[in-house]
Amino acid sequence: MSIRKLASGLIAATLSLCGATAQAETDSMDKLWQATYDARQKYFEKTVGPFPKDILKMLNMTGVWPGGGLFVLPAHKIGNQLSVYTTFGLSNADMPTTVQMRGYNVEVDGKRATKAEGTLSKKQPVPKRPGAAGYGYEFIVISQSDAQWPLNLLQWAINAEIGNDVGFLARVEKYDGLTVEQIQVGSGQVVNVLISKALAPLPTGTQLPDGRMEVLVATTITDQEMRWSQTNGRGALLRKLMESGVGQVSVIGRRSVVE
Repeated sequence: MSIRKLASGLIAATLSLCGATAQAETDSMDKLWQATYDARQKYFEKTVGPFPKDILKMLNMTGVWPGGGLFVLPAHKIGNQLSVYTTFGLSNADMPTTVQMRGYNVEVDGKRATKAEGTLSKKQPVPKRPGAAGYGYEFIVISQSDAQWPLNLLQWAINAEIGNDVGFLARVEKYDGLTVEQIQVGSGQVVNVLISKALAPLPTGTQLPDGRMEVLVATTITDQEMRWSQTNGRGALLRKLMESGVGQVSVIGRRSVVE
């Protein structure tokens, strides 16, 4: 069974489409969704590394982001002991989303969720970018392997984009990058980040069956770099990071590349 069919199982169980035209449109969308998923996976495998068997799901996005989730890929093609932490599904054919989660509540036992509930309601989707695949991008963090904070950062990004329509890609293009400070990514742990389009040798984007997919990367920056960028610009900070050898890899606690 395709991932698309698994993801839409709950909806299919409660809704039925009448008429041959509606069924044909559904079949066509299913094929496009799966073709896009497969092409995106092949692209990341080619540019980053092999995929794990399991996708990490966000419970509060159940039904809102069907088939979407997070992956951690060993990034042997980028650097030793590095992983690419990536969203996987912002560029899906059924995005931007047309539903939202209301009254979400989760019960936990220690660090494990034992129960989650909420109500789905219709949502006016944000306008789709012409020629874009879904929201037009996927969001990545490159850091040392076996870290939890990059996954927390990706969850923050997903909630901002799908839940609050922040429009990361449009902001990055308009402002030559985007800086965000004091994002909580763990108990007592906060980071500042520079969000920019990925540069080679990172995956920079590709054409998918449903449109163009860009790749945005969040790079942790120091407080000093944050202040410097406010005067000199985000594009200038990215150039400093690239020239210094830091690039777009996140290393918490590193020395600043600006004075």
